[in-house]
Amino acid sequence: MIEKEFCIRFVTSSPHASPTELMRAVRESISIAAETGVSAWDCRDEEEVLLLPHGGFFAGDNPMQAEECSHAGLVCNFLCRTCEVGGTKAMKSSLEG
Repeated sequence: MIEKEFCIRFVTSSPHASPTELMRAVRESISIAAETGVSAWDCRDEEEVLLLPHGGFFAGDNPMQAEECSHAGLVCNFLCRTCEVGGTKAMKSSLEG
C-alpha cells in the first residue's frame, strides 16, 4: 500500500435513490467520521493513527447542488453564504451595488 499514490474506494450507487439522496448520505457519513475520527494503521510508522476526514469538495451539477443546500441560485439576493456577495434588489441597482 505504501507504493500506491492513491487509494480510491467506491462509495455508493442505487437504482432507486436520487443523486441528492446519495450525496446526503455520503455527507452525513463524512460528518460523523469527522466528529468521531476513524482509527487506522500507519504501515510506514507502524502505529495506530486517527484520521479526521473532511469533505472539501463534492462534485455535481448545479441544480443538484442548489437543491442539496437549499439555494435559490443567481436569482436570490445573496449569491454566496460565505462571502455574502449580493444584496437587496435596491442595493444591487444602486451605484454601490
